[in-house]
Amino acid sequence: MPNGVHSIDVFVSDSLKGFWLSAGSGTLLTAPVDVSANELVPSAAAHSSLVGGAFKYAVSRVPFLVEGIPGVIIPQDSITDDGYLTDVPLGFSFSFYGNTYDKVNVYSNGFLQFGPPQADPARAGFFRGSFIPSSSLPNNIIAFAWTDWSPQLVYGGIRYETRGTAPNRRFLLQFTNVPAFHSPTGMVMMQLVLNEGSNVITIYTNTLVITNSSQRLTQGIENADGTAAAFDSVTNPVNGVTSARVANFFSLTNDAVRFTPPQPPVVTVPRDTTVLTTPPATSGDRQTLGISPALGSCVATFNPGVATATDDGSVVSLVGVRSDDPTLALDAPYPKGVTKITWTATDNDGMTTSATETVTVVDKENPWMAAPPSDSAGNDPHLPSAVVAVGSAQAADNCPDVKVSNARSDGAAITAPFMVGVTTITWTATDASGNTTSASQSIKVRDVEAPSLTVPLNVTIPATSPSGAVVNYQLNASDNVAVTSLTCTKASGATFPIGTKSVTCTAADAAGNSTSGSFDVTVYDAPTEMHNLIQYILSLGMPNGTTNPLVNQLEAAFGSSVGDNHVACVKMNDFIGMVSKKGRDIRPGPSVYMTSQATQIMTVLGCSMARALQQ
Repeated sequence: MPNGVHSIDVFVSDSLKGFWLSAGSGTLLTAPVDVSANELVPSAAAHSSLVGGAFKYAVSRVPFLVEGIPGVIIPQDSITDDGYLTDVPLGFSFSFYGNTYDKVNVYSNGFLQFGPPQADPARAGFFRGSFIPSSSLPNNIIAFAWTDWSPQLVYGGIRYETRGTAPNRRFLLQFTNVPAFHSPTGMVMMQLVLNEGSNVITIYTNTLVITNSSQRLTQGIENADGTAAAFDSVTNPVNGVTSARVANFFSLTNDAVRFTPPQPPVVTVPRDTTVLTTPPATSGDRQTLGISPALGSCVATFNPGVATATDDGSVVSLVGVRSDDPTLALDAPYPKGVTKITWTATDNDGMTTSATETVTVVDKENPWMAAPPSDSAGNDPHLPSAVVAVGSAQAADNCPDVKVSNARSDGAAITAPFMVGVTTITWTATDASGNTTSASQSIKVRDVEAPSLTVPLNVTIPATSPSGAVVNYQLNASDNVAVTSLTCTKASGATFPIGTKSVTCTAADAAGNSTSGSFDVTVYDAPTEMHNLIQYILSLGMPNGTTNPLVNQLEAAFGSSVGDNHVACVKMNDFIGMVSKKGRDIRPGPSVYMTSQATQIMTVLGCSMARALQQ
């Protein structure tokens, strides 16, 4: 079972059902209900609800456009003949006869019920399709095919699903090929759709057949106390007789009926209006601060007009109330500013709709104001900003309560430090009528501080090839604002030739301030590496029988490395062979180091490594 959904079993004896079936339509059922003016009122393609309640649904025929089969299946062993499912979730809030629900109860006998589950007081499981409206249970129902069904006999007989996205979701409930009780060829295939937001109910009936003439069907909706209902009619194709779909014997094929709840009134208000305050009797020039023109009245006399309202029923009342003083007449003078008139219409269903008309009384004269002068300053030491006193704007207006506000282009508070660059302050004077005047002030902060730059100490490394060596180094540059450029005459990661090269690096910021620093990079040659390797071997303190042959090979290579790399290569190769030969007298670490250093020297000399690799 889906989470939260429960199955309630109602046992109805076959003897009780058999008595009902054998009794026919005389003892327990009256004759089929005919259409009359007291029940259904035809209106073009729609019908009104059954008389008996103020809240009336419109009933209409719609195209047969069913959706795909719902995906949540109620297991067969959880469905019982004459039982019901509780707390089936809708997935959204749905209004039915003015009350809101988010779950329903689904009865095996072809109807859906809102609110607390209802049990048949006669313990008969509501297996008879009965009359609506009626105070007898069940109430608060959507009867999509109310009669005696056996959904427990087929897999997937009851399915449901919530589809779509808010605020336009749909709840689907489907009875799929559900057989009728004690009616071998009776069957229902229907889909019920509840729409979020509009609260529209649609019953799609693909197939509805009952073959036992003692059964009766009801298809329609009924409110919570059984005082109002809505349903459609059906015409007998044989005799052409039209009768209500209530406690009747009928069949349906590809039928679609929609129940649309009553709509609230639609209120149309006069358009929003802006009027001027009464102008001054005279005008004057305002050349200097402190001299203002004559003032007019701060109210306006205005007739706001009258709203109108339409409804699917009748409008009972339409009342307009002012926001400034609900006791004032609508044609009394309106104060300066905004006054809202709320028009409220009430219809015969008790539904209300409100709409607002706005009357704006304004003073069209803009305030006068002067912004402080623009200013410029250098940045505070080591900071990307400067604290600048900006002064205050001056403002005046022909009406009181003029207010001055300011807004910086960087969004910071007016007292906050100003960043390097140009910041615009917009000063705005606003009077009580909403008229505004703006003026700008510019604050320029100049970056006068150069970046700091730390270059590495002089770098000395051995060559790793005849071309020299790849040299990596690190710089440390910072600025009070930002370093926008950091360049060197030879970049880190480049190959430096054998010898000494000076590197100059320059850090610059966006303002054009710059700082430079230099350091030397020395890449020493193969003879120097040979000399260093000789010193390393001598420092090991090995026996003379081990040290001297090794040193002799290196000195021979050293002596021939100037002008005759071939001899030097042979001697270095012999040195590698000697390291291998004397291996038992040399510790593993020094042995590996000497071999790797000798190999590197041979690489710098441009030697062929074939012989060395063979040894």
